[in-house]
Amino acid sequence: MSFPNLTSLAGGLGSEKLLWEANQLFREYKDTEALEKYELLLSSNPELPEALTKASIVCGRIGNRFADDTHKSLYFQKAFGFAQKAIEVDSLSAEPNYVMALSLSNLCQTVAIKDRMVQLNQIKTYLDKALAQDARHAGAWHLKGRWAYKVANLSFAERSANKLLTQLPLPVSSNDQAINALLKAIKLDPSNLLYYYDLARVQREADLKSECVSTLQKALDQKLVTTEDLELSRKCKMLLQEVLKVRA
Repeated sequence: MSFPNLTSLAGGLGSEKLLWEANQLFREYKDTEALEKYELLLSSNPELPEALTKASIVCGRIGNRFADDTHKSLYFQKAFGFAQKAIEVDSLSAEPNYVMALSLSNLCQTVAIKDRMVQLNQIKTYLDKALAQDARHAGAWHLKGRWAYKVANLSFAERSANKLLTQLPLPVSSNDQAINALLKAIKLDPSNLLYYYDLARVQREADLKSECVSTLQKALDQKLVTTEDLELSRKCKMLLQEVLKVRA
């Protein structure tokens, strides 16, 4: 008796089951296991849009768990590669454009200042395309909020580098625009703790103490599902203590 190997299974009748399993792991933030299954699917169907976009997302999530730039860069580059392929397959839909913006945003953590400034312009382009196709894309609004905050608070060195090294127009944004984008993300996906946490951090920097406290209290009222949620809830509690200047 012979059995089909996993690669042939991924491209045959078992592909839907394999995608379901990968997506379940994706939702549970079991990213290493999910990535293995997405890569298995892509080994026999390299243009599968959902596998490409989610493989890119999980690579970014894995990379962000590392403290050192070497490991971060390794996974961020891998995420960028999947995003590039997703754009090649479908450049018009919201998700590939969002994933490309996300992969570029992650790369900004590890690249040289010139590349970072170029990528800040590119991120906005892809986000605008994503939101033009789907104005209810919570992830895109969240990323737009993070982008807007970053641009609004560029350092003198970054602004100088943009002028001297890229000849590109300097992106323009404000903390208010960041807050509005993050509020839209929360409205569309009110159970996502990361959105609350990022909003609260911007509100704190903007000296909006009461709004920050309210955001964090709402975050702490959310149901915790994954280990990621537990960690985010801990960060929200710590931030609330900092804002209120109380000790645990």
